Amino acid sequence: MKTKIVSQRMLSAECWFIQVWGKEACKSCEYYNTKECGGKQILITGKNTLGIKIPLPDAGEICKSK
Repeated sequence: MKTKIVSQRMLSAECWFIQVWGKEACKSCEYYNTKECGGKQILITGKNTLGIKIPLPDAGEICKSK
């Protein structure tokens, strides 16, 4: 199991799975390429609606480097 710590303020209402793990997350998503997919715009732009590049950085790694 992989874990990742992300800053909550960087998450938009779109698909959190894509925001945290990137476009690779779609490979195992049952909603990929369906009308229920919550990350269609992210897949087009590479950013969430807050304008933050996907995948989000690991906040745990950012804290360790300070």
